[in-house]
Amino acid sequence: MRKKTIAAKVAQDAEPMFGMPQQVKEWIDRAASTMKHQQSKIDDLTKENKELKAYKKWAEKRIMSSDHED
Repeated sequence: MRKKTIAAKVAQDAEPMFGMPQQVKEWIDRAASTMKHQQSKIDDLTKENKELKAYKKWAEKRIMSSDHED
């Protein structure tokens, strides 16, 4: 019986001393959702910026080469 008591005490000590209030959990979930949304926006804008820079480079070459043909 003594072994069960010690095992129960160890299991009890492993648990946190208090539970997280529901409001705090909801706030953390909202913050995580906002951060995920912002990161996806950053990724989209970074991709768009890279594509626009590539287009600008292509357009400059095309315009500069057409000036020499005239």
